[in-house]
Amino acid sequence: MDVEVHGTYLVFSPSLVLWFCSLTSVNFAILYWVAQKFVPTRWNRTLGILHFVLYFLFVILFTVLAVAVRFWDSSHPEALRWIVVPWLLGILSFLLGLALFFVNLILTLIRTAQARLAAH
Repeated sequence: MDVEVHGTYLVFSPSLVLWFCSLTSVNFAILYWVAQKFVPTRWNRTLGILHFVLYFLFVILFTVLAVAVRFWDSSHPEALRWIVVPWLLGILSFLLGLALFFVNLILTLIRTAQARLAAH
């Protein structure tokens, strides 16, 4: 998949995109598991589910893009003009998922600090 942003030409292979999706998925799973072990306060379930849905949307969109680019017929470049929409939606869902993760983490840390201060 090739993208030009402000005169900078970026090229991503479909397999690289799928590896990125897989590794970030494992990364978030580990972060949620580790944080639950060290922080006695539970994560906000609604924000966690929303983060999962946004991340799942990102993975689905980028998998579709990777498959489409992989099997794309280079003799018809106008056929893949639609690729910009799932790419932008995928990036937006990934960034919103990151924001929700950090909001959930900060809220959990605040509740943990309040609980520890109340115990003293």
